[in-house]
Amino acid sequence: MNLLIVDDEIVTTQVLEEQLDRELLSIDQIYVAYNTSMARDILQKNKVELILCDIEMPKENGIHFLKWVREQKIQTEVIFLTSHEKFEYAYGAVQNGAANYLLKPIDMNKINQTLLRVTEKIAWKQKTEEIREYWKIGKRKMVRYFWTRVLLEPGVQKQGLEEEIKQQGIAEEIQEKYCVVILHLASGKLDFGKEKEQESIYKFAMENILAEAFTEKIKMENVICWEENKGTYLGILSEFSERETKERAAQVRNIFEKYFPDVLQIGYISPSVPFYEAGLEKEKIMEYDKTHIYDEGEIKEFMALLREKAASGHILDEDYILQCLNKGSRVSTMEYLQKTLQHVKQTMHSVEGFRNFQVELTQLVSKYLHDKKENMNSVIRDPIYLKLDMNAVKSEFSMVQWMSWLMNKVFDLTQEERKEKTEKKITDQVIDYIREHYTEDINRNTLSERFHFSPEYIGKMFRKDIGTSLNDYINSLRVEKAKHLLENTNTKVIDIALEVGFDTLPYFSSVFKKYTGVSPAEFRKRE
Repeated sequence: MNLLIVDDEIVTTQVLEEQLDRELLSIDQIYVAYNTSMARDILQKNKVELILCDIEMPKENGIHFLKWVREQKIQTEVIFLTSHEKFEYAYGAVQNGAANYLLKPIDMNKINQTLLRVTEKIAWKQKTEEIREYWKIGKRKMVRYFWTRVLLEPGVQKQGLEEEIKQQGIAEEIQEKYCVVILHLASGKLDFGKEKEQESIYKFAMENILAEAFTEKIKMENVICWEENKGTYLGILSEFSERETKERAAQVRNIFEKYFPDVLQIGYISPSVPFYEAGLEKEKIMEYDKTHIYDEGEIKEFMALLREKAASGHILDEDYILQCLNKGSRVSTMEYLQKTLQHVKQTMHSVEGFRNFQVELTQLVSKYLHDKKENMNSVIRDPIYLKLDMNAVKSEFSMVQWMSWLMNKVFDLTQEERKEKTEKKITDQVIDYIREHYTEDINRNTLSERFHFSPEYIGKMFRKDIGTSLNDYINSLRVEKAKHLLENTNTKVIDIALEVGFDTLPYFSSVFKKYTGVSPAEFRKRE
C-alpha cells in the first residue's frame, strides 16, 4: 500500500515520514508533496491508496485538491490534517468523502491508529474487489461453458438449458434471442509450427475482435472455437438484430482481410433464434458447410444461401447418382453423367453451364464420401486431379476426363465397403436358408452349391460376419429345436434327433451334451 503526504510544512512531512508505523500500516512506499501541484503529478504517475493532506496551503487548499481527486476518479482514501477547527473545513471534507479529519499539533499515536482503521478499510475493499473480480471471471467461464454446450451438444433440450442457467446463476448473462455467426477458418493459415505462442495470440486477437463486434460489452465468453470436419470454426452468439449483425459482419470481414488475409474461408449468419435453438442453427449451417464451395471470405446470411440453392435448380439427379454409387454401377453412372453433360452443352451454351455441372458433382461426391467416412482431401489434393480440375471447363473432352477420373477414384475408395455389404447380405441369406432347412443335410458343400461360392469362401465369410463356424451355428440351432421338443412333447429321443437333422442317436447325444452339459434323456428328466 502506498501513502502520499501533502503538506507545505517541511518539518511536518519529515516527522510524519519518520514516525509513521510502516509495518503496522502495511505501507510499502511514502511519497511527499509540498503543494497540490506536486501531489497531482505524483498521483498521475503512481498508484496511491491513502493520502494524508493538510487543508490550509498556499495557492490551493486541501478541500479543492480533494475535489480534483474525486473528479479524476482516483480510487484513494483521504485524511485531512489542519490547525484550524473550522466548520466549513469539516463540512467540505465530509462532502467530498474524506475518511477522517485530524487536528494539529501532531499526535503520532492518534495518527497511527486513525491510519490503521483506514488501511484496514482499504484492505477490506481491495479484498472485496478481488472477490468480485474472481466471481466475474468465474461467471464468464460458466457462460463460456454454457455456450460450448449449446453449440457443440445440440441435443440438449430447452428445459435442461433453462435449469442449467438457474443453477449456475447466469440468467442475467443470457438474453432471449441471438444470431448465430459461424466462421470457417483455413486451418493451415493459423499453423505457425513451433510458434504456438504466436498462434495463441492470433486466435485471442480474433476472438477479441469478434466479441467487440457482436456483443455490447466485449463478451469473449460468447465466442467459441472448435475443430470439425478437419476445419477450424469460430461460433459467435451475436446480441444484435439480424440487420445489425449483418452490418457488423461486413466490418469484421474488412478487418480479417486487413490483418488476417486468407484466413476466413466463409461465414454464415443465422436468423435471430431463442438461445436454446442456437445449437440447432449451428448444426444446419455445419451440414450445409460440408459441401459448400467457399466464397473467398464472404460472410453471408444463411437463409439467403438456402433460398439461392432452392431457386437455382439442380442439373444432376442426385438420388439416381447416389443409387448407382451405392450399387457400384460404374457404367450406369458414367453413361448418365455423359448424357447430362451433353444436355448441358446443348442447352446452356456456356462455360458457366460446365462450371455448374462441375460444382454440383463435386459437392455431391464430397457429401457421399463424407457419409462413407472417406476423406475428400485425398481426392482433390491428388496432382492428377488438380491438373484435370484446372482445365475441366475448357472443353467437353476436358470435362469428361475430369469426371471420369473423379468417379473412378470414388468407386475405388468405396469398393471395399460395398464388398463387405455384399458379403453381409450373402451371410444373411445363408442364415435364412439354414433356419428353413436345418432338418436337411446342410454343410459347406451344399451351401456352396446353393449360393455359388466356394466352400472355403462360404465358411470364411460366415465366421467373419457371425463370429462362429457354420457347423457350430447349425448344431447350435438343431440343439435349441431339440430342447423345445424334449420340453413340450413325448416324442422319442431317437425321433427328435432325426427330426432336427441328426443322422444317428449317438451323434445327437454327443452334440446335445456338448451344448447343454447333459444328455437328452437327463435334460428331459430335469425339466
